[in-house]
Amino acid sequence: MEDKPHYDPRKTTASKREKKDKVILLRVNQKEYETIKANATLAGLSVSHYLRRLGINHPVKARFEKEEKRNLQGIGNNLNQLTAYAHKGLLYEKQLLDLLDKLKSLLKV
Repeated sequence: MEDKPHYDPRKTTASKREKKDKVILLRVNQKEYETIKANATLAGLSVSHYLRRLGINHPVKARFEKEEKRNLQGIGNNLNQLTAYAHKGLLYEKQLLDLLDKLKSLLKV
């Protein structure tokens, strides 16, 4: 019988591990914490490992497409100009605030 060294996965992975010296603080409420902890446990991972995998492997979709972003920037510029007119007394503040409220409601996702 051959004499093989005992395989210890902790020693193998420990030598290949990168030093994790950066910390990301994340505030969650009790319900969010319990959900994250339960999902990590179901996946058989620590909370740190679970969030790391989720954060690195999860594709993030842009909130706005390039064209939409350009349009929003234009709207912002126009709004700044309207604000300047309002400060000079050339535009009623009430109209400007109504317009701003409409824009805010449109942008809520």
